[in-house]
Amino acid sequence: MRTPVAGLKGALRLGLILATAGALAVAFRDGVPANWVVALRALLAGVTVSHDVRITAADGVSLATSVYLPAAAGKGRVPTVLIRTPYNRRQQDEALTFAAFFFRRGYAVVTQDVRGTFESAGVLAPWRHATADGVATLDWIVAQPWSNGKVGSFGCSALGELQYALARANHPAYAAMIPIDAGGAIGSAMGRYEYFSAFEGGVFQLASQFGWFVGHGPGDPATPQAGRVDAGESLRGLPVVDLVRNSRPGTYAYDEFLRTPLSDPRWATLDYVAEDDRLSVPALVINTWGDQSIGATLALAEMARRQAQPASFEQHVVIAPGNHCEHGSVTRSERFGDLVVKNAQQPYGDWYLRWFDRRLKGEGPGLSELPPYLYYVIGENRWLAASSWPPESSKLERWYLGSGGRANSRAGDGTLATLAPATEALDEYRADPADPVPSRGGPVCCTGDPAIRSGPVDQHDVEVRPDVLVYTSAPLNKPLRIAGPLKARLTVSSDAPDTDFVVRLVDVWPDGRAINIQEGALRARWRDGFAQARHMQPGERYALEVNMRDIAWLLPAGHRLRLHVTSSSFPRLERNLNTGGRNFDETVGRVAVNRVHHGGSHLSWLDIPVLDLPESPP
Repeated sequence: MRTPVAGLKGALRLGLILATAGALAVAFRDGVPANWVVALRALLAGVTVSHDVRITAADGVSLATSVYLPAAAGKGRVPTVLIRTPYNRRQQDEALTFAAFFFRRGYAVVTQDVRGTFESAGVLAPWRHATADGVATLDWIVAQPWSNGKVGSFGCSALGELQYALARANHPAYAAMIPIDAGGAIGSAMGRYEYFSAFEGGVFQLASQFGWFVGHGPGDPATPQAGRVDAGESLRGLPVVDLVRNSRPGTYAYDEFLRTPLSDPRWATLDYVAEDDRLSVPALVINTWGDQSIGATLALAEMARRQAQPASFEQHVVIAPGNHCEHGSVTRSERFGDLVVKNAQQPYGDWYLRWFDRRLKGEGPGLSELPPYLYYVIGENRWLAASSWPPESSKLERWYLGSGGRANSRAGDGTLATLAPATEALDEYRADPADPVPSRGGPVCCTGDPAIRSGPVDQHDVEVRPDVLVYTSAPLNKPLRIAGPLKARLTVSSDAPDTDFVVRLVDVWPDGRAINIQEGALRARWRDGFAQARHMQPGERYALEVNMRDIAWLLPAGHRLRLHVTSSSFPRLERNLNTGGRNFDETVGRVAVNRVHHGGSHLSWLDIPVLDLPESPP
């Protein structure tokens, strides 16, 4: 029997712990490191923590791993949530926060430094060995006496891409995953050839790749950190292949990415999802409309759906407003670029638990009431459901480009209409790599430079340039709801052997604001596919199809639809030097005179998936 004194001491000890917890909770909001808070939460929850586990990969490389075991693990077997990260398992807020989130709900949590990062051995090359290293980790987990044999995975961006790399193996213990903003996992699958979101229509996504590799990507984790980097100035340098090394001397897979042709078999060594892979792991897929990999995310979901065995496979796709990994934070900020977004909240934490509880524990209803696709319509502040993507009731509308030959800038005469112009005409501009069209918002992330904005941003300073062709519709007489992939088909010619075409869809408000909706690019040498580059012949006309990503967006009556056509969006995209050469190691470019043909027998158009539904109440 406990004595009053002993009881008093216990109460005082508990009070001290609780007071400390409360103080640290407040302090955490004021900047206390996440690892301190998580350590305290583990202590209070009776969780056993080990940061010294080493898992041996198939080739003998040692992978640094942390294991959080809930008290229930001492009484029986428990399911596991796996988080693999290149951002330091001991320090990264996401890895630590969600480790605590799951271990407090009775899950074992295993976090791991990807090979070549922080305490793990080996060389980092995103994502070489990711599949085999993930399999070795799953094998280790299920061999532990506390494991119930079922593992789920979680994480955003690189942490999501690593989940898809592991899913390629179809390991029997891999029971569920929650990949967030993880379209960078796609390689040659679905004809995308994007690899780490490094390429868009064969054009290197320069700003994000430079920012990521300088900040996180040296092959050797002992590489000294970069000093102060002026990204705006650094990105203007040439050749492109030297930019990362100039800012942070070391060895980088960045060079390999640039030098390897997109259809080269060597890409298969990097564990991106390929055309012959099979994706069978049940998935709760989350992304945002502003993420640069949104199209690839939807392609991966479609690939999995096509391969599915209906009796055993389950997949839910949720697309929120916001930029990269902002599906939760946009609810608090109510901002997406220059736009205000309302009603964006969803019970993400509850979904995570219900998904894993059903798939890993065999408990609860799971997400049976969640549709295959749940997506937010920007401009309408409304969530809609669909059983397929694009929504089964959407219909393509074709909008044709036209002009009297002077579509340069918004002061020009470019038109966009649903009737094809009968008279053939063309618009011409000079694409000078020494004076590229600047990026304004759009699908860019991870640059490390706050001056490079993402998302919907007013395009006024871009639209005044003569090297931007601008095609604008009449004011809409009824709302236009877009839901699905955007594609432009352009008839073009050039006096250069190679050049780029960047196409951007814009929402023009009655007050004159011109807010970008979505965009895409194509390097002309890849117009017939990525297997072989084909140069352009001076003056010859070519038909190009530009994939402009997916979107759900409502333009109210009175707004106008606008299309930009140009040849650069810098620094989001690498400049084409217009020589037809290797581009990545060249330093001298040339001006290309580019033309867009329209009307008569040489049409250019935009295909928009339109969804007619009653508008939501104000």
